[in-house]
Amino acid sequence: MPHTATRRRFVSIVGTAATAVGLSGSAAAGGTDGSTDGGDESGKNGDGTGEDDAVETTRFATFNIRDLTTEQVQSPGDAQAAAAARVIQGVRPDVLVLNEITNNFQEASIREVPTDRSNARAFAEEYLSESQRPDIEGLEYDFEFTPTSNTGVFSGFDFDNNGTEDGTPGDRTYGNDSFGFGEYPGQYALAILSKKPIDERAVRTFRTFAWADMPDSLIVRDEEAERYLNDAEARAFRLSSKTHADIPIEIGDRTVNALLAHPTPPVFDGPANFNGRRTHDEIRLLADYVAGEEYVYDDSGLYGGLDDEASYVLMGDMNAGPGDEESLEAANEFLLDNEDFGGQPLPTSPGGTDAGGETATFDDGLTIDYVLPSPNLDVEASDVVWPAAATDDELLTDVEAASDHRLVWADLAIEE
Repeated sequence: MPHTATRRRFVSIVGTAATAVGLSGSAAAGGTDGSTDGGDESGKNGDGTGEDDAVETTRFATFNIRDLTTEQVQSPGDAQAAAAARVIQGVRPDVLVLNEITNNFQEASIREVPTDRSNARAFAEEYLSESQRPDIEGLEYDFEFTPTSNTGVFSGFDFDNNGTEDGTPGDRTYGNDSFGFGEYPGQYALAILSKKPIDERAVRTFRTFAWADMPDSLIVRDEEAERYLNDAEARAFRLSSKTHADIPIEIGDRTVNALLAHPTPPVFDGPANFNGRRTHDEIRLLADYVAGEEYVYDDSGLYGGLDDEASYVLMGDMNAGPGDEESLEAANEFLLDNEDFGGQPLPTSPGGTDAGGETATFDDGLTIDYVLPSPNLDVEASDVVWPAAATDDELLTDVEAASDHRLVWADLAIEE
């Protein structure tokens, strides 16, 4: 089997499935109207009353902001960035993962762009810290981490089997021959912002983990396939299309490991399902990591996964939904039906219901963005920020202008 038995059954009895609250609309546990500030300033409970029975929580959120570029975030005035900031300021997360934000440090290898601060830091300073609406205060994030991404990093191989090793950035064929698709280095990267301290010395990244080093992987080696890897390519091909990262967040005297990834979309291939197989195994790597599998190694060469007692939260766009055949139902096998992850029932929204799936997080009705904690972290409230289609709510205008994805958040009770 590609994934061993779960190792945290002893905590599943008090796991999040019993306490998770699937909340809809734009208000829950303090709401997305800017009335609370995550776990920093006030306790929050599932009904949003703020009464004496409130539980102190930390709010974790993930948001794919759809190819947010250096030009957009390094100075104020961009409409998409401002709309995304209004959505985020309404939710007021303590820990925020951003998908599809360009890594400007990598982009600088091919053109002149600002490098005095990361794009995530620039977005925080130029947009999030500045009030984007009269009734909402700005947000301050003291801590930020931007891991290096495989996107747009040329491999030196003809990965798409078109007969050419395209090493010139700027088009799809270059992206196809990169370790992760990107038309230039650092496109579609990811980052994390946090009000809580990040233990950067303990960060682990898995960008260079080779797909061929995963036992029983689904790597495509059939030479009759429209896309496959020969021996040399298989030795070099990296599993992570961006990076997998373990970011330790210090919350009081507890450490919560934020697990970040953004698997490749399981499309744009052919009958051999090259990308779908990669998506499957990228998600499996996360499950194997929390299960403590020894084969997993990080970019420093350290082997092994998390300890049994670890607390963690998986956050990001997994590009796989419940029952998704293209990703071989990876979301079900490794996330939703896996006792190593809580967070169910998944949060719902009126907008998702309108789009065809009450738990949907993407324009076409798919559920692909997740905040899933370890079973020893209780979910007090959660939400997908997506108002109903038949509304004149300004929030709907902002979520549609910000991205084709919707922000997902969860309030986790963490005893310090």
